[in-house]
Amino acid sequence: MKFLVVVLVLVSSSFANRLISLETVEDVLKKILVNDLSEEDKSLLEDIIEILHRPEYVSENSIQYASPTRTTLDCVICRSAFRTAIQGLKAGQTEEELSNVISTLCITLGIAGYGVCKGAVSLNIPIIRYIVKNEPQATAEAFCGLVLQNVGNPNNCPFDDQRFEWEVTLPAPPAVEAVPVFETKPLTIAIITDAHLDPLYEAFGVADCDEPVCCRIGQRPASNYIYKSHIDESVVAESLTNVTGEIKLNLNVAPKIRELRKKSQTRFWNRHTAPAGYWGDYRNCDSPIWAFDDVIDRIAETHKNIDVLYYIGDTIDHGVWETSYELINDMNRYLIEKIRKTFGDDVQVIPVLGNHESQPTNQFAPSRVIGDHLNTTWLYEGLVDKWGFYLTEDSKRTLLERGEFSQLVRPGLRVIVLNNNVAYRYNWWLVYDPLDAKKHLDWLVEELYKAEIAGEKVHILAHIPPGVHDLTYTWTREYNKIVNRFTNTIAAEFNGHTHSDEFKVFYNQQGTPINVAWGGGSATSYTFYNLNYKIATINTRTFEPLNIVNYAYNLTEANLTPNRRPHWFQLYDMKNTFGLTDLSAVSMNDLVYKMVTTNKEYLEKYAAFYSKLSDTRWPNCNINCKLDNLCKIVVTVLWERQRCEELRQLYSVS
Repeated sequence: MKFLVVVLVLVSSSFANRLISLETVEDVLKKILVNDLSEEDKSLLEDIIEILHRPEYVSENSIQYASPTRTTLDCVICRSAFRTAIQGLKAGQTEEELSNVISTLCITLGIAGYGVCKGAVSLNIPIIRYIVKNEPQATAEAFCGLVLQNVGNPNNCPFDDQRFEWEVTLPAPPAVEAVPVFETKPLTIAIITDAHLDPLYEAFGVADCDEPVCCRIGQRPASNYIYKSHIDESVVAESLTNVTGEIKLNLNVAPKIRELRKKSQTRFWNRHTAPAGYWGDYRNCDSPIWAFDDVIDRIAETHKNIDVLYYIGDTIDHGVWETSYELINDMNRYLIEKIRKTFGDDVQVIPVLGNHESQPTNQFAPSRVIGDHLNTTWLYEGLVDKWGFYLTEDSKRTLLERGEFSQLVRPGLRVIVLNNNVAYRYNWWLVYDPLDAKKHLDWLVEELYKAEIAGEKVHILAHIPPGVHDLTYTWTREYNKIVNRFTNTIAAEFNGHTHSDEFKVFYNQQGTPINVAWGGGSATSYTFYNLNYKIATINTRTFEPLNIVNYAYNLTEANLTPNRRPHWFQLYDMKNTFGLTDLSAVSMNDLVYKMVTTNKEYLEKYAAFYSKLSDTRWPNCNINCKLDNLCKIVVTVLWERQRCEELRQLYSVS
């Protein structure tokens, strides 16, 4: 009734002052979802949709680089969808009914296409339902605040949930310093990450399709004619008006946007786009299985001295709207069996769980959740079976419990595989129980303390790198504390996830660099990268990297000769390419500051290596892009960007 009164007042009033609150916008959107629109509502809704409609399908870049206006509008859309879902579930709507109405909103507002909206929503609704039914504190604000979390703005789509404010407890250093354990036998580690195997990859198939991931069997080309509207963001910005401190939607802008959209449509001929490459494709395509096979074969053929192989996760493709338990099981088994068959039983393999390994994608439930199509136990059980040859009984136990394990790979060196996917912003279970993520860091502290007492050094392997917007602020802050406390125990960290070739430097409270986390790159070209792997030689006294060498191939060149294996080459030798005396945190920090002061040519090199000399990324990375990439090195706690701004300032004045 309250909503109808508001609508009648708006419709009957002068159109010269058509301002409505964001809460009213949400109410109208909810009405379309529950099919409860009057004729007056429909008239109002046309203008609301005109303003809210996204100019492009939602993507990682569109969220991270959206204008403030677009961010606010996306926040409204997201909260409307989740509030509708929460209210519908509490009112007794079935999962099918709710999937239909949320999919309708997704399609209507241009968030994604029909198939993606329907598939992704139906896969995730059972989890949302469970959370809403069993956790009274689960709110639309929390769901959306996490999904729309931005790397540089803590107020992107804010929410206040004190359950996310937790701290780890750190033990005091032992009174007696342990005697380090080491042996002089050389140690060489191969590093691979982000295979993203796509069993549906079709060489010479459709690479420019009408879905988020292309190059797959059975896909259709995108429309022959693509219409794109170029509406300046300043026009969209007019749709939000501040009225005595309250943001309102200005519906007067809708006719203007509608007219501009009609006038500015540009028709692009799209019939003759190049087909998918044989060895992969720079566009939104995952890896053909034979390209991954070539990565493994090349390492085995070229580097005969590999002692250990780190695989840092993400085996499954990006078709998140149509994943299945069978697909995940098959690809996880294929990857580990290919590695073992190629390297034999004498090379120790340490595998890591990526966010794409779960079903649905990104969802990692607390261990106490046991329902079918809800729990993550099925995945952990499967990995214990597939990875079992390489694991101790204790490792199998903790992998089964939480998807992580700690294992001695040689006297003096322990590898801790941390499942930080639990703190991923797209993991809905965070809203159900934020403290579940804390349990994983508590376990990490316990394992590091044991290693400290035993005189062991530790390599931490975690799929998602620290400090990025993909992890919650609390997790990045507390993880940073742990690295500071155990800096003398942690010899190195290795991550994947971003597909780019990067590293991160940790600092203590005095600003001294204390540790380095090394990114692995990717064994996939998704999105717009060359494939790579790395070889790290390790100091057998400190277990810190002596050097890291990156190998890659140019995808454009490889696809010119599909019947020949790609031409791999050494992309760089970290120590010698950048003139480093060692790869310590101090040396890496010095390198970062040289990039913006005395040796700006190093910044050019780093920018080129970041995408592994990608033909589509590298030439299009301007100075802002280069400095953005550099900033990622010195940010290990989300939103703490002081060093980033310092680097930008130094570059501008030097």
